[in-house]
Parts: sequence; C-alpha cells; structure tokens
Amino acid sequence: MRTLSLIILMLFLSTFCLASSPNLIIVISLDQFPEEYLTRFRPWFHGGLANLLDHGAMFVNANYDHAQCTTGPGHAVLLTGCYADMNGIVANTWLDRTRGQAEYCVDDRRSAILGATGYGASPRNLLQPSFGDMLRLHTSFVSKVISISNKDRAAILLGGRLANAAYWMIDSSFVSSTYYMPSLPKWVERFNASRAINRCFGGVWEQTLPDSAFNCLDRDNVPYETDQDSLGRAFPHRVTGRDRSRLTPSYYGAMVTSPFGAFVLTDFVERAIVEEHLGKRGVTDLLCVSYSSTDYVGHAFGPHSHEVLEMASAIDRTLNDLFTFVDSTVGLGKCVIALSSDHGIAPIPEFVKSRYPGADAGRVQTEALRASSEAAMNATFGVAPANDPWILSISDHNVYLNRPRLSRADIKLIRAAEVVKERLLSLPGVSNVWNLTSPTTMGYHPWDQRVLRSFYPERSGDLFYVLKPLYIEGEGDGTTHGDPYQYNTHVPLILMGPQFRGGQYTIDVSPADLAPTLSAATGIEFPTGREGCVLWQAIK
Repeated sequence: MRTLSLIILMLFLSTFCLASSPNLIIVISLDQFPEEYLTRFRPWFHGGLANLLDHGAMFVNANYDHAQCTTGPGHAVLLTGCYADMNGIVANTWLDRTRGQAEYCVDDRRSAILGATGYGASPRNLLQPSFGDMLRLHTSFVSKVISISNKDRAAILLGGRLANAAYWMIDSSFVSSTYYMPSLPKWVERFNASRAINRCFGGVWEQTLPDSAFNCLDRDNVPYETDQDSLGRAFPHRVTGRDRSRLTPSYYGAMVTSPFGAFVLTDFVERAIVEEHLGKRGVTDLLCVSYSSTDYVGHAFGPHSHEVLEMASAIDRTLNDLFTFVDSTVGLGKCVIALSSDHGIAPIPEFVKSRYPGADAGRVQTEALRASSEAAMNATFGVAPANDPWILSISDHNVYLNRPRLSRADIKLIRAAEVVKERLLSLPGVSNVWNLTSPTTMGYHPWDQRVLRSFYPERSGDLFYVLKPLYIEGEGDGTTHGDPYQYNTHVPLILMGPQFRGGQYTIDVSPADLAPTLSAATGIEFPTGREGCVLWQAIK
C-alpha cells in the first residue's frame, strides 16, 4: 500500500511539473545594479521594473556570499547556483601559471569569433553546469537556451556550457563563437546588415525626468565623473565618440555608456524571440539577457549621478517594451521572469570627500601595491632581477607569487606569502589580507568563508586582499566595484510568473538561490554543483 501511495504521489508531482512548466523563462541581469536603486529610484519607475516590483516575489535581502564582486564571477553564480570554489570563475581575469599569461574568464583559443576577427570565446572555463544545461538535458536537448548581452562574459556565463547560442556586441555587430555553431544564423546576419547599432551615431541622450528627481543626488557635471569617449559630464550627451564627423571605435564605447546600448540590445532580443520561436515550441525555452549599459554608466558617473537615475529609468522603459512584446508573442502569463544583478557599485571617493573632506575614502593603485610587495620581498630575500620578479601579477585582488623563483631560492611559499601580507596590511587603504597558500587553516568568520568561496586553487592567487570601505582600486575618476561590502554584494532578486507568489520577502538569501529555485519551480534537476537553496517561500 505504501508503495502504491508513493507511485501515485510521484505521478501527481510529475503531472504537476509538466502542467506548471512555463513556455519561456527569461532571466534578466542588470549589470552593476544594486538593490538600493529599486527603492531609491522607485518613484520614477512606471514600466517593466514597476511591473516586477508590483507583481513579483521580491527578495530584498539578496547578497552575494563571495569576495569577488565582479562581472564574470557574478554572472557565473546566477545560473550555476554555486560560487568560484565550484564553478572556477574566480575573477574576470586570472594568471594562468602554466602559460605565464593572463587568462580572461571566457577565453577560448580553440574556437573563433563569428561576425568579427580573432580568437573565440566560450564557457570552457566554467566548470559546473547551469540551470540552462539541466533544462537542455531534461528535455533531451529539445529546449533552446539563448543568451544575449552587450558583454561576452555576461552572455557566455549566463548561458552555460550547453547553450544553443550566446551573442554579444563587438563594435557594429552582434557576434558569437564557433563553440556554439559553424556560422551565424541568417537572421543575425540580417540584423547586423541593418546597421542598427550604427544608426545610433549622433543620437542625443537627454534628461527625461523633472529636475526634482535629482534632489537627493549629486550635482550634474562634477570633475570626478568620467568623460567617457567624449560623452561629456552633463546632459545632454551626444553619442558620437571622439570624432563627431564619422564613426570611430570610440563611438561604440560611448553608445554602450548610454541607454542606446540597452535599446539596441532589446531590439536584438526581440528578434531572437521571433526567429528562434522561443516559447512557442511546446517545450520550455530559456532566454538570458544581461544589460551592460548600467555598468558602463555606473563606472563613468557613479551611483549618485543624474546619469545613473536616467539610465535606471531607461531600463524601466525598455523592459516594459520587452514585456509588452513577450506578451504579444508568447503570452506573459505563460512565462517566468527572473531579475537580478552580478554586483553593486562603490561610491566615488571624491564625491564622499566633497561632502566630508576628512572622510576615510580614497583610491589605491594596483601598481603601488605590487611595487611595495616586491620591495618587501627584496628586503627580506634579496633583490630579484626585473625580468624574474618575486611578484608575478596582481589581478582582481589576487596576488600571484613567483613560485618557480621561490623554489629555486629554497623559500617556502607560505613564508613568502606572510612577508607580502604584512607589507600589504601596512599600506593605506588595505583592510585585510588572506594567505591562501594554506586555505585549510582559515577560520569560520563570514569573511573567511567569502574568500574561500572565491578560491579555486589552480586559478586563484597566493594572497587575496580587501580594501577599506569607501576605497576603490584604480586611477583617474569614476568608480568601480569588487570588495565584498554591502554596496557591492546587495543586489535585486525578483521572480514573477504563475509558479510564484508575489510579495516582499525579507529573509537573507543569495543570488546563488536563483538556479535551484527555478529548478524546483519547474521540475528540472538541480545544477550539479549547486550551493544555493530553494526559495520555497515564493513557490506556489
């Protein structure tokens, strides 16, 4: 009798999963979009973001639990449900010790770019399957997984290892890689031939919101903002690049640092839905979309700028256009929409100091960290020749020591790492340093665990450092992200669709919970390396 009851229960659950499976799942990542934008800018949202906030399941305390808050690692977490300790994406770029060269997170010399020239890009460095991979396996590869972004690493790492295609922008074209296909589909070639990206040349990004919208922001046109590719520091911004008379490569940098980058991306996404018949093939498809313009604008102008608010408002409008299009082609009621971000953003230090001149905020130069670390090693172990230094590289807060040189000098790796750690801790702006040559000795403090989640032995450095709050790494103006403070870790996490209960949820969660939650809600097997939890509270 117990066996019969179990069989009936399994048949019921199987029928429920099939009946509740959406036609299309759309996962949206807003690159560099902290959760606070949703509350700070809420009065000015009347479109797609407003729809999600009003009808979606909104987890207001979603924080990344890793130490590396950058684009590659963030996008890798979202749909694998695990961190770099499992998926291997420890940073945007790391040192390949075998080749002695920098390795970009989606580098792939075994493939070629389609639609441009040069080496290809692929998810070969991603070591764990994603939700999309499990969806493809679940339907014996009948489901389609298409991933699209302005950036290659965002599109590729969201799509996973078994995606049908990933597309991203290079200059005037959307491109892909021979990892996915032998040639671009005809519809992509037609889109590129339409010169949709180039048609934005000469366009003007104007202020659309009333002056009162900016009362709680910084003033416009301040010297610590970046004049990105001659966009200027104040509205209106003319999108031409450095040469106003003709197209040059700088135009494309200006274009994606404006709403035009998001609008063009949405046009391409809508074309993909139609041409690939997504959501209309009798099986669940997955569409991943990462908007990068929010990141470029945030870097250039900072989170308290007029431009960031206008960019958020533009995203609200373009998501409204996308949702309206999806409703007319697939039916929004037959879709699941998930929205999150890969990381937040730090305030511009000069903005903070303009209000409080004595504030402990500033910039740290990577070369200064490297030079000081090298000097400490020289003072302790003897001067190394310039072509064979003690410090091979400092990249994305990872410090790589010259292990062959240490071995030849009979110097223990852990001893050398302690010398560098002591020197880094003495420098202004550095908060903490972890010696990763012996990770098993690390403690259980939450920050120790965050560092370990960003650690993969073959790719991580020998040390990892974190700057003080309100300090950023880099020269010049604008701002960046990376350190695991709330302004970098706290991001949106919203789920909307028939499978989910709308409302606001205040429990502590992580973006790593997105993938297993989608799996549980649709009856798909969990990604194999998942570290995230199922957000049962929001599942009907």
